[in-house]
Amino acid sequence: MLAGRQLRAASADLLAAINETRAQAIARRRIVTLLAANGDWQQGWLIVVDGNGNRIAEAGEAVLHRHKPPPERLKVKAKFTDATAPFYVAYNAAGRSCRAAHPNAANFGTITLELAGTQRNIKINMQGRARLCDPALEPATCASI
Repeated sequence: MLAGRQLRAASADLLAAINETRAQAIARRRIVTLLAANGDWQQGWLIVVDGNGNRIAEAGEAVLHRHKPPPERLKVKAKFTDATAPFYVAYNAAGRSCRAAHPNAANFGTITLELAGTQRNIKINMQGRARLCDPALEPATCASI
């Protein structure tokens, strides 16, 4: 029961960070990126104005938000159109999901969070809209990766 609550909370937190990344990109009229802290989702995540598009929070680049590490056993994996590691979520000034270094190239897909054998998916479409779903309850529209 505790693992279920932790999974729901971590999923909601990550979805909120994705939505905040999109809102910041629109407000700032530039690419804003959601990255794993130190390249590891187990260490939390960052919302960064990644000026050079290299998917690394460097000195001089604004870190807009830092999220604390999720529950220890939580696994985060993703499958996006841009399969280049490390995985990230970026938005352009129009609020569309994009590649970190290419504001006009779409980058969409699924993020799967798993804890104690239970999953939640965050689906991001071509327009950049994100939704949280349970693949056990919606197998046709919320497929896991």
